[in-house]
Formats: sequence, structure tokens, C-alpha cells
Amino acid sequence: MEDNKAIYWHQGMFMQPQHFQMADLHGQFRNKPLLESGLPHFWGVGELILSASAASNRIIEIERAQLLFPDRSYVEYPGNAAIAPRSFDSAWIEGDKPFNVYLGIKKLNDQEKNATQADSLAEAAAAPTRFASLSNTPEVPDLYSDGPPSQVRTLLHVVKVFFESELENLQGYDLIPIARLVRDGDTIKLADNFIPPCYTLGGSEVLMRTIRDIRDELSGRTRQLQEYKSPREMQKAEFDASYMVFLLALRSLNRASPYLFHLTETRQVHPWMAYGALRQLIGELSSFSERFNMLGEASDGTPGLPPYDHTELNKCFSRAHALISNLLNEITVGPEFLAILEYRDGYHAAELPHTFFDRRNRFYLVVRTEQDPKWVADALLNDARLASPEDIPGLVSHALPGLELIHMQVAPQGLPRRAYSYYFRIEQISQLWDSVERHGAIALQWLDAPDDLKAEIVVLRR
Repeated sequence: MEDNKAIYWHQGMFMQPQHFQMADLHGQFRNKPLLESGLPHFWGVGELILSASAASNRIIEIERAQLLFPDRSYVEYPGNAAIAPRSFDSAWIEGDKPFNVYLGIKKLNDQEKNATQADSLAEAAAAPTRFASLSNTPEVPDLYSDGPPSQVRTLLHVVKVFFESELENLQGYDLIPIARLVRDGDTIKLADNFIPPCYTLGGSEVLMRTIRDIRDELSGRTRQLQEYKSPREMQKAEFDASYMVFLLALRSLNRASPYLFHLTETRQVHPWMAYGALRQLIGELSSFSERFNMLGEASDGTPGLPPYDHTELNKCFSRAHALISNLLNEITVGPEFLAILEYRDGYHAAELPHTFFDRRNRFYLVVRTEQDPKWVADALLNDARLASPEDIPGLVSHALPGLELIHMQVAPQGLPRRAYSYYFRIEQISQLWDSVERHGAIALQWLDAPDDLKAEIVVLRR
């Protein structure tokens, strides 16, 4: 049936079903250039809810779905479709391997009938044709006048569940992969990381969560680099030209972060657009990397970011997430860990989790106060004691010093230079430091500490 030609409507013609069928198809044909010149890959899942309990019983059951097939057939279930549950018990031959599930709709065939009359939804779902029509449809009211209600026969899309093992011999269907089954011990469940082809981000919670995670990681690193802006307190200190790269990195992150927030504030964005934003971000972040080029390709030959693949969204977006994390780690500076010393029982103390302690980590004491700089440095080195809270009483009673502190004239590489801040490297080879590691806590004892004192332990990777 030629859908690219319009019907010649004329006076006295004898109306046949084919006239209306061809008129309907021609209307779809006229929209073809609009659809093909718009968003690419405009098909897939808009919403999908599968029964997890049915999957554990080896049955695929669709609870709710919005599907746009490659031929632009739009299906809503419940609504204009019939979908029967189907067991995969006999189809999953290799039970130790992941198993993909598809939904398919039969292609329109101009050589045979495309609709089946059915008496029930169950019978309609089992129809061998593209469409099914229920014989006992409800009556429809007259929307424009007071005419009596009338029964109108409608078409239901017959959507069928197919399994990966059936695709080789399957012909004449448009398909959408919707799920992946995996074995978890003795149970079977839907794979948590599977992303079906989607025409909106809202079609997959996994996809939406991945982009939100990237957004949150980006905004978190952006806040970390905020220290390298020029607030009032930094203008009081001599500007370090080496921080210019951090300001440039901050500008890149400030440009990208709001757009990712914009993309994730609605569920109607197409994944292709979101992926383009991530590719652009990777290209910009590569300016600060010696390992990766603008396409995310590593200097050791590791492949970069793959082109957008509508049927492998998890592969694309997970690779983008990993690349962005690596690039952020190359430009983001700041402490590996940070612990604020809170005042209690006469000390400024903090707990240090075991994750803080690594042979590659270097510990610093950072204090902030507006007192005279020379007095602060001398008093902290000569009058204060830094040690484990368990060791402080003994050190005080025997007038012994605490951990050795080395005053840093400038902020260590990786920390912003701020006014009224003083940096001391902690000597980590001593019995006192072994006690700090053993007890997982540290305390600063300073009798004449200024009232505005703020102290923290920062950990930098060597």
C-alpha cells in the first residue's frame, strides 16, 4: 500500500475501508520529514514498570509502559495495547549469563490482514496480528451534539514479549529491549544497571540517577574550588599565580554545573542531548589533564568516550561518568580528608577514622585566628601540644612537648591560601603519632588559645 500518495477525494466515489486506511497512513507519511529532521534516535521507552516479584517467579509481566517504537507507533499500557505476561523458564538456556528481554510489535503487512477480532483482552494479547479489536467495546457519547451514544470499535496494539534466544529466527517485528535478567545466588532479578533505549531521561531511573550523580559530583568539586575565587579575605593575602589554573577550572565547572541542573529538572530531555553536554564537558576538562585528550582518549591508548549508542546507554553514560571523575581528580585540589577540631573538656579535639591513615597521606594542622601572625606561630610551637587525647594529660604533667609541628610559610600545594590562616605539617614518625593512629583521635591543648581560634586537621595525598 502506497502511503506517499494522497487520496483523490471526489463526488460520488464509493467509500471503502481502504480509503480511510490509506488516508491515515498518508497522514503519518506527511509527518516523516518532521520526525526525521528532529531529534535523532527518537524511539524507545518513556516509562516502564515491570513486576519484580513476577521476575523472581520466572515471568515477565508489564505493569505500566509508554513505548515509542522505531516505526513511530506510540503505545501506552494500560491504554491502547494488550500485553500478555510470559514465562522465560524454558527460554533462558544459559542461566549463568545475563538474559535480555524485548517488547515487539508486528510490522504492518500489506499482503495479509493486520487486525484480529477478540472477545477479551487476554484473547487480544494472543492475537498473531499487529492489531486486535474487542468485539464488546463500550459505547461512546456524542461530544458535539445530543445524539445517542454509539459503539465504536477501536484498535489495540498487540505487543509481545520476546527473549534474546528468539531473535535469530524472529522476523517482521519492531523491537525495544526493555530489561536484563541476572542471577543473584538462587534468585533471579532484573539487572539494576540496565538502561533501555529511551526517548526521555525519565524513561529510566538508572539513567536519570547516573546523570544526577555526575551533576552532584561536579557541583561538589565546584564548591571545593570556590576557595580559589577572590573573596575579601583572599584579597588581603598575596595572590599566588599558580592558582590561576584553579580559577580557570572553576570557570569551566561553573559553566557546566548549572546546565546539568537544568537538564535534570525535567524528565522530558532526550538522552542524546544530555550525552552531548557530557561530551562537551569532557573536552573542556581535558584542558587540565596530561592523560586525556578532548575525546577522552588516554595517552596509553585507552579508548575514549564512545559515540552515542541508543541501544547501549549504560555503556555510554557509565564511561562518561568514569571519565569525568578521573578528569575532576586531576584538576581538583584540596584535602583528601578533613577533620574539624571541636572544643570540649579543655581541648580542641577530633576523631580520625581509620580511612585517614595511609602511608601516602600527609597530615597538616591548620589554625585560623586574627591575632598577630608572629605570636600565633611562636605560641603554637612553644606553648601548645598536639597529641592523642589519651596522651595529653601525661604530657602536661611532665611538661613534655606534643607532636612535632613544622611551620609552613605558605599553604601546602593543594590548599587555598587564605588570610589569617596558618599551616603546620605534623611529623608522623614518632610514638606519639603511633598513639594517634591507634586511638583514632587527636587533640590540641593550648591554654592561651585565642577566642576566635578555629583549628582543623587536613590530609593531603603525597
